Amino acid sequence: MAGILRQMTPMSFAKREWLREFRLRIAIDWKKRARELAILTGVALFLAFLRPFGTSLDAPLWLIFGFWFVLIITGSIIGEATVWAYYKLHPEGPAWLMIIITSLITAAGVLAVMLALEFFSGGYISVGGGPLIVLYGYVLVISVAMTLLGYTLSRAFNVAGPDFAHRVDDRDAVNGFLERLPVKYRTADLWAISSEDHYLRVHTSLGSDLILMRLSDAERELASVDGLRVHRSWWVSRGGIKSARRDGGKIMLTLKSGDDVPVSRSYQDAVKDAGLAP
Repeated sequence: MAGILRQMTPMSFAKREWLREFRLRIAIDWKKRARELAILTGVALFLAFLRPFGTSLDAPLWLIFGFWFVLIITGSIIGEATVWAYYKLHPEGPAWLMIIITSLITAAGVLAVMLALEFFSGGYISVGGGPLIVLYGYVLVISVAMTLLGYTLSRAFNVAGPDFAHRVDDRDAVNGFLERLPVKYRTADLWAISSEDHYLRVHTSLGSDLILMRLSDAERELASVDGLRVHRSWWVSRGGIKSARRDGGKIMLTLKSGDDVPVSRSYQDAVKDAGLAP
């Protein structure tokens, strides 16, 4: 899921300093997650008042709210996992297909949890009778609405959703940038860019090559990509970093290619804020 920390080997601070090597972590955007939770809570409260599917009318509001809150959170988790898997398998897959697949899978998962909650409550919380396929259709309507809401907010305001809605645009930016390289590099993952005189060395998963361009222009062109400037001569992509370590008072990043990238003092705070180094 988006925003989850990469695991960092647990050890005391002294031992970490002794080893002088750190694994990377992806920073959780807690403000964004708080906004997401507020939105999901509001949706759950709305459904608690609405009580769709014939939800028990005699149950107290707080219990119905808890029921829908669990379902909404379940749907959110299943939805994020589905979107992650979709873009993992199809990095440039169309958004409309992602929405359809995510809605179908999320509806099935939420329906299963809904029936389980009804069963374990001894029927006190009832979601109505009727054929299972009809109930699935009702849940699917809400799943489609929630998926569209998350997708729209993620693209428009970047306040909800699993951070994958913009990934197609990011890949488009990378593809456009890599068009300057020989054909064999154009399907590669972009790892970093370094300045060499009047040229830029573009580091990718398939090797590196030089292009005639200024680093500042490249940085502007790749503004939508998950990366940042770490040195006056280096821009790095988060996906291209293998590890980070401290060398005295300096931070060094290591690319997946094995190349070391220095982090200048003026960029250290930005690198730490991005979760790229301790």
